[in-house]
Amino acid sequence: MHAPSDADAPAFHDLRRRLSRCRLAQLDLRLRAELLLIGLLLTGFVFWQVRPPLASVRLHGGVPTVLAAVLALWALLAILTGGTVAVRYARYLQAPPGPAWLALPVSEAGLARHLAWEASLPALWVAVPALGIFAAALGPAPWVALVGLLPLLIGALWLAGRGGAWLAWRMVVRGPSGGGLLRHLATATTQSRSSRRHRARWTRRPAWLALCLKDLSMTRRIGALARPLVTALAFWFLAAAAWRLPAPPQARDLPYVGAFVLSLLGSATLGEWLVAVSGSDPFATVRSLPVGVATVWTARFAWGLLATALLVAIHAVAARGIAPHALHLFLAWSAVGTLAIAALAVNYGVTLFPRADVAQRLLGLSLGLAVAASLMIPLLGWIVLLSAVLHSARRLPRWSRLEEV
Repeated sequence: MHAPSDADAPAFHDLRRRLSRCRLAQLDLRLRAELLLIGLLLTGFVFWQVRPPLASVRLHGGVPTVLAAVLALWALLAILTGGTVAVRYARYLQAPPGPAWLALPVSEAGLARHLAWEASLPALWVAVPALGIFAAALGPAPWVALVGLLPLLIGALWLAGRGGAWLAWRMVVRGPSGGGLLRHLATATTQSRSSRRHRARWTRRPAWLALCLKDLSMTRRIGALARPLVTALAFWFLAAAAWRLPAPPQARDLPYVGAFVLSLLGSATLGEWLVAVSGSDPFATVRSLPVGVATVWTARFAWGLLATALLVAIHAVAARGIAPHALHLFLAWSAVGTLAIAALAVNYGVTLFPRADVAQRLLGLSLGLAVAASLMIPLLGWIVLLSAVLHSARRLPRWSRLEEV
C-alpha cells in the first residue's frame, strides 16, 4: 500500500538533502577546488568569446540590441537545460536510480518529483556559461538593466527544467500505454538483445582479458552501453568520409580539419563508453575478486589501444591525395589524442568507481576545458589534456580504499 499523495514530501526532502551532503562528501577538498577552478576558467572562456561580439553589437545597434542578444543567448541556454533534463528524466523513468521504489510506501507524486530533481542536477552547470554571458554584457549594457533581467534568466532556466521534465513524462509515462508512474514502473521490462544465455564455462585466461571479454558481452546485451560505442564508430567512419569532401580554393584544408574534428569527437564518445563499462561492474563483486587496480586499469586501457589502432588504420586507408609527411602528422596527432582521452576516461572510471555519473561529468568538464584552452591559445588544450591525465592518475593508488555510496 502506497502513502497518500504528498504525505511523504518531508521524507523526500530529507532524502535529497542527505544525498547532496553525501555526494559532496565524496569529493575531497582538492577535487572541489579543482572543479571550482574549472568552472571559473570556463566562465572566463565564455566571457572572452562573447564580449567582443557584444561590444560590436553595442557599437552598431545600441543598448536595446545588446539586451536582445543577451536574451537570445539565455534562451539558447534554457533550451539546452530543458533538453538535458528531458533526456535524463526519460532515462530515469525507464530505470529509476536508487532502491526498489515499488517496495516502499511512497506516493507517485513524491517519487516523480524526486526523479525530476535527480535528472535536473547536471543542468546546474548551465550557470557557468550564463555567468560568463552576464559578465560579458557588463559594459556594453548598463548593469541596472542586466540586474533587472536576472530574474528573467533564473525563471527561464527553472521553467525550461520543468518543461523538459513534463515533456519526458508525457512521452514515457503518458505515452500510448497510458497509466501512472507506479503502473509504468511495475510493467516496464528491460529488453535484452539475446533471450537465451549460453552456459557459463570456466576457462583459464588472464584477469584483464576476462574483464575485457566481460565488457564486450555487457555492451552487446545492454543498449545504454552499446550506444556510445556505436556513436564513436559512426564518428570515425564519418571522419574517414570527410577526406572525400570537396575542398574549395579558399578552404583547401577543409577535409583535413573535418576528419580531425570528427575523429576527436569519436574519441570523446569512446571515453564515455570506457567510463560506462567501468561503472557497470557490481561494486561488491569486483572488490571480492583477487584483482588489483593494475588489472582493472589494464583491461579498460586495452580497449583504448585497440580503438586507437582501428582509428589509425581507418585514416591510413581513407586518406588520399595528401602528402606523406602531412598524413603521418595527422595520424600521430589523432593517435596521441585518442590515447590521452582514453587514459583520462579510464582514470576517472577506475578512481571514481562505482560513481560513473560523476566520472562522466568530470570527463566532459576536462575535455571542454581542453577545447576552450585550444580556442584561446593554440596547442594549450593539449597541455591541459595531458595535465588532466597525469593528475587523474595520481588517484589510482587510492582504488583499494574506495567505498560504495
